[in-house]
Amino acid sequence: MKRIDAENKYKWNLLDLYKTDEDFLKDLDIYIEKNKSLLAYENKLNIKETFIEFLKKSIEVDKSGSKIGHFLKYLYIEQKNERLTNLDSIYSKKMQQFDGKFSWINEEIKNVGETLILEWLKSDEKLKHYSKSYKDFFKHIKYLLPQKDRELISKVSSSSSIIYEMYETMRFKDNEEKVLNFNGKEYIVNQKFISDILTYSDPIKDQELRALASLKYKEDNNFKKHTFAKIYDSIVKEEIESSKLVGMKGFKENFFDDDDFALDDFLNLIEFTSKNSKVYYRYYQIIKNFLGLEKFYGTDSGLELIKAEKKNYSVEEAKDIIRNSLKVLGNEYLENLEKCWEDHKVDYFEDENKSTGAFTVSSYTYDSLVSLNFTDDVDSISTLAHEMGHAVHNLFAKQNQPKPLNGFSNMIAEVASTFNEHLLFDYLIRNETDENRKITLIQNRIEFIFNNFFSAVADAKFEFSCYEESEKGETLTLEKISNILKSSIKETLGKTVFDKYNSDAINYSWISISHIFEQPFYIYKYAVSIAVSFKLYSEFKKTNNPDVILNFLKDGGSLEVTELFKKYGFDCKDPNSYNELVVEVENLVNEFDKLLNKKS
Repeated sequence: MKRIDAENKYKWNLLDLYKTDEDFLKDLDIYIEKNKSLLAYENKLNIKETFIEFLKKSIEVDKSGSKIGHFLKYLYIEQKNERLTNLDSIYSKKMQQFDGKFSWINEEIKNVGETLILEWLKSDEKLKHYSKSYKDFFKHIKYLLPQKDRELISKVSSSSSIIYEMYETMRFKDNEEKVLNFNGKEYIVNQKFISDILTYSDPIKDQELRALASLKYKEDNNFKKHTFAKIYDSIVKEEIESSKLVGMKGFKENFFDDDDFALDDFLNLIEFTSKNSKVYYRYYQIIKNFLGLEKFYGTDSGLELIKAEKKNYSVEEAKDIIRNSLKVLGNEYLENLEKCWEDHKVDYFEDENKSTGAFTVSSYTYDSLVSLNFTDDVDSISTLAHEMGHAVHNLFAKQNQPKPLNGFSNMIAEVASTFNEHLLFDYLIRNETDENRKITLIQNRIEFIFNNFFSAVADAKFEFSCYEESEKGETLTLEKISNILKSSIKETLGKTVFDKYNSDAINYSWISISHIFEQPFYIYKYAVSIAVSFKLYSEFKKTNNPDVILNFLKDGGSLEVTELFKKYGFDCKDPNSYNELVVEVENLVNEFDKLLNKKS
């Protein structure tokens, strides 16, 4: 279904926040005046009462701007919405007047010192929960540049962000649905078509169609690959230069923290994955042998191997399945689940002007919003379960932790979402009576682990190597990026079983790894999160007691990441912590092989 044809309850209704542009501009002017009022506190934060007053007022100012920010999030759904684009431009332009105007705050807090600041916060019941944030501030105070330098950097920061915006624009805003003509037939190549053909098409007869459809779907990336390479080179250089500008030795010191997830932890994760990756290509070799294909392309790897009648699910059917799979977590969880997918909180269906993929937008003031591209299949059910894991996690944290401890990093967030997927899979496989569909479910489960752990670690190794090369002074040309990608995949996953339909595809396949452009060094965190959720799920299956996972959700961001994980039995410094994930996938591959042999 297209978004335009869906019922309104299946769409965000953020436009209702501001019925007219005048209402928006009126609130924007109020927000600007409130920001200006904060400037009056310059040179006064060394007095306890003034600091407390300033901090409380800052919190209120942020809250007053939350409606504007929430409203503009609608651009995720309609990226070519002329009204929203215009208002967003006005907002950005008006807020530029504050560039560099608040750089004095950190300098004054630094001069007061950690001991006094923490004492002042402790004395105020509403502000004592901000102590963790200020401890983090003072932990990184050695990177605080002199005020004049920070003012200069702040003034140019908006122009630096344009590099990131260019990637988003080129990927999504100017793209249109593609048309593929093949053997006298015309195909509209959109996300649903790609999902269907890579899953349900004939292994032999449609092999070339699958490959061509995939190339057509990524055609824009191919046309712009040299430009994307230049953008990525600029992003990496900017990140490295910014790190050194504040006194860091390089990017490693910026992205890896010895007090949290250290560089050695990251390198150990890569080494562990490399040593345990044999199962990755063993699985694909099993598929290749079963299909009996002479050539085996990446576009063949996700085919439904045993034909079963395709089951389509409506949104409401998907929600029922998710409810039933998650009810083992108890009524408290289910009550929050219902709140999180009330009407207008989830935008379900795809549109050519909507951001691809699925995501959850959190807010201190408003309820979480979820966006996905629902395609009526099991994958869509899994995606919805995943995103609702984020939304419910946000709600539990807000209910049980004061601001700002109800906020948390992505590394913590992905534990909750993937835990939901573990529950969903076991529920589906347990209740599936058709052995053919059971094979497909196991296949989907294996691919989930491969994509989000093994492939994610390979992508993280690729990103790390790109930064290493750039830091040596190398320019990340398209050729160099492609070569780094090849070597990273080989080093992490070993020798491939896949043939190449188009050898040039690797030159732009990396462009779809959006996180390397938008959230540097996020990918490995996702892999770690999945390993943590497997650890929690393994314990849950032994006890059937949901208290541990519920307590994890309620803890929000009250602890540092690795400290929180260790509290629940996962030590990031111990490679053995990842073992349960590997054991799980090896067992699944063995079961998969056994079931396919029966069919053969």
